[in-house]
Amino acid sequence: MSDFHDAARGGLSKRELEAMLRRVGDERYHNRHPFHHRMTGGALSKAEMQAWALNRYCYQAVIPRKDAMILARAEDPAFRAAWRKRIEDHDGEDGWSGGIPRWLHLATSLGLDA
Repeated sequence: MSDFHDAARGGLSKRELEAMLRRVGDERYHNRHPFHHRMTGGALSKAEMQAWALNRYCYQAVIPRKDAMILARAEDPAFRAAWRKRIEDHDGEDGWSGGIPRWLHLATSLGLDA
């Protein structure tokens, strides 16, 4: 059994849960994945790079909507004020200066339709 199964059965303290999540993050973070090493090493084909960019764009494009739902349900004004920044990071303050347009630029630069 894994640590996760043990944790699900017996529960973890807040400190133990944080330690487990940090360990898993350290072990499995995307920068350790062989695909990431191939990409940063310039070893991907154009088709592989296009597939990665499309997948990543689809993921990134949903983040502001997810964050808006979290924001809409939050009761704490201080939390809402801090969380708005996450939406602006992706959408930009004007709807075009954030990270999403940069992902679209990458996709079109790779020959994909935007």
